[in-house]
Amino acid sequence: MTKLEQKTRVFFLCTATLASAFTMAGAQAAELSFATTPAKGSVSAVRLLSGGPMTGGAYHAGVEISLAPKTVTYWRQPGEAGSAPVFDFSKSTNVAKVETAFPAPKHFDEAGTIVAGYDETVIFPLTVTPKDPKAPVTLALDLDYAACGKICLPANAQLSLLLPQDGASPFVGAIVAAQKRVPVKISAAEAAKRLSLLKDGDSWRLSVRGPGKAQDVFAEVPEPLFIESKRDGADFALTLFSTGPKPKSADATLTILTDKEAFEAPARLE
Repeated sequence: MTKLEQKTRVFFLCTATLASAFTMAGAQAAELSFATTPAKGSVSAVRLLSGGPMTGGAYHAGVEISLAPKTVTYWRQPGEAGSAPVFDFSKSTNVAKVETAFPAPKHFDEAGTIVAGYDETVIFPLTVTPKDPKAPVTLALDLDYAACGKICLPANAQLSLLLPQDGASPFVGAIVAAQKRVPVKISAAEAAKRLSLLKDGDSWRLSVRGPGKAQDVFAEVPEPLFIESKRDGADFALTLFSTGPKPKSADATLTILTDKEAFEAPARLE
């Protein structure tokens, strides 16, 4: 190889390296415009993600909680133990309403207590409706949550993101995937077709008629009540507990995971 060929080769290598560096820098800059810098805790981190420009009169976004290995965070009603996340968007600008959705959780055994939550990175989908669709929207979040491993640590994240009005978000796929994990809400009439609830001593026996085979059930009731659900053959036993006076009946919301889908249904325990 001549000296001229060597110099030419070095020139093109340097040019390719610079082009690659500029491409990476451009991608990082684009990503930063659609997400906040993570607010890091000792075993967790939180980001606000934008799904891109407004569609159908609202922006689609997400709150991402990343967790260290063997760490969990909690669902909106964890059970007897655990601490549900609290989302506060009150300091946002030009926001009329923020709807927060919860992907289907898992059950965990914490020192003999069964709780509901997540043991890996989770994105809570957001639907953000602006007051003025033509004006910029700044989404501000104050989030209180818990990240629990060997010990349980309360955490707080305060984040703010100007939602982009144009461009393609690199996070749209992750937000859409999280939305698909959110149980579908069904009506009381549809629930009556799919579910059977029978009083059985101090508990209720829940049978799921389909579609699909029931895998797990998460039951919600107003505080100070909580419900423990346990598999009983092909069915589930729902037991009502209270930290105060125990009522004879209660209105509940049941989130049911099957091998076909996840759905959320109203129920009356009486």
